[in-house]
Amino acid sequence: MKSILIILLINLVIIFRSKKVYACTGTYVGSKVSKNGSRLIARTEDIGSAHPKSVIVYEKPFWDNNLYIDKITGFEYKMPNHFYKYYAVPDSDGNNDDGIYDEVGFNEFGLSISATVSSYCKEEINNIDSLIEKGLREANIASLVLSTCKSARESILFLAKIVDEYGACECNNIIISDKEESWYMEIVSGHQYIAIKLPEDVVAVIPNCLMIDYVNLDDDENTIYSKDLINMPKENNLLKFRNDKFSIRKTYADDLGSYDRDRLWGGQNFLAKSKNRPYDYDFELFFKPDEKVSVKDIMELQKYRYEDTKKDANLAINNIDGFEVRPIGIERQAECHIIEIKEEFPREAPGLLWLCLGNAEHNIYLPYFPNIKSVPEVYSNRFHNFNENQAFWIFRAQGTLAELNRDKYGSNIRKYWSNHQDELIKEQDLKNKEFVSLYKKDKSLASEYATSQINEIGNIFYNKAKNIYEELFKYVASEAGRAAEEKYIPSEMKETSI
Repeated sequence: MKSILIILLINLVIIFRSKKVYACTGTYVGSKVSKNGSRLIARTEDIGSAHPKSVIVYEKPFWDNNLYIDKITGFEYKMPNHFYKYYAVPDSDGNNDDGIYDEVGFNEFGLSISATVSSYCKEEINNIDSLIEKGLREANIASLVLSTCKSARESILFLAKIVDEYGACECNNIIISDKEESWYMEIVSGHQYIAIKLPEDVVAVIPNCLMIDYVNLDDDENTIYSKDLINMPKENNLLKFRNDKFSIRKTYADDLGSYDRDRLWGGQNFLAKSKNRPYDYDFELFFKPDEKVSVKDIMELQKYRYEDTKKDANLAINNIDGFEVRPIGIERQAECHIIEIKEEFPREAPGLLWLCLGNAEHNIYLPYFPNIKSVPEVYSNRFHNFNENQAFWIFRAQGTLAELNRDKYGSNIRKYWSNHQDELIKEQDLKNKEFVSLYKKDKSLASEYATSQINEIGNIFYNKAKNIYEELFKYVASEAGRAAEEKYIPSEMKETSI
């Protein structure tokens, strides 16, 4: 009975704090401006705090007769005869809710995808090239690409062909990577799109808006775009310019609102503080960071609530009726990820996926190699409601309690996970060398090693999160009687400090 009451209460807390809003924040860091020479592709999936996610290794298609069907919208696509194995991070509820939403993952050829950051086109654009109800949407993109394509460029051409033939249900921003290159695609209306090969000497922070301005459309090596990208708005007197050049963003999208501007201002100043860009700055997609950017830096960016600035989202004054700051580190993150493409890794296993289940603020990112065969059962389990046998719910539950009082409940939890994160990143350097060495000798041995690593650390950190949740629940519950004088400290932190 006691455990049932606890489950019911934590469910109520999580659901109360959840806002079902489709929104994400993406980040890109080129290899020439990253601290260790890796290319970094990152995103927070801000769909809702009570939105369970699972990690699934797909050995075979989940569709029948080579026909992919979106059971929510009716979109259908005839798939090729081949199927590439992949792992991804779908919604636990899948078609019982709003669709598959594989979101992020690697396939057996080393192709990775982060899909998507939702975006929106102008009403005037939608009136002449409407979004298609049965068109391509976010819920389908990662599944289609990872099961079908081998390279980033091939993936962009594949998606472009689908939008040409079937149209798009939504505007979306997508990053697809292989060992050699990353491509960024914006679907900007029902049948129009633009994709560019990402440069290696810049960074980008991408909120829920179209961000590509001018590009050289004659550069076939670095751009892929729909045939009427310019003609359609031109024929309807909707062309817009920036610095006397055709601007895709200004033509297809509304001006920035605070929902997106908050994150551009916060993200660009987080990575390039010396530039001190004002809130009303005319932000561009790419910029140069002050210093080379590490994986840990991006983890901290995904937690960032503009602390120590005038827009600190933790301050009551910034969250009053009619005004609410939109932080990057928002409570409704369902998962956060960083794809790290590494120079020394092989082409078919080119890097790591750092994955955080639940929101990042009081949490940890675990490293997944590309060629894993399985994950711990608690990570692949799928439960609609809170269940301690699913890793998502445990990580989400301890974070939810921590954020009820960030100082008293959460400050030491954040330190606890940050210390473990530093250790994991340091240890991963040695594991990466072992993985690469094994891969050169025998790919199957490397795959077994990769699988054993995530199964080992996955269980270790699930148990650590479960211990924090159980301790903190008791601590928070006891506050209803007599408030504790000291902040909550995880027992493991107390033991190691003795």
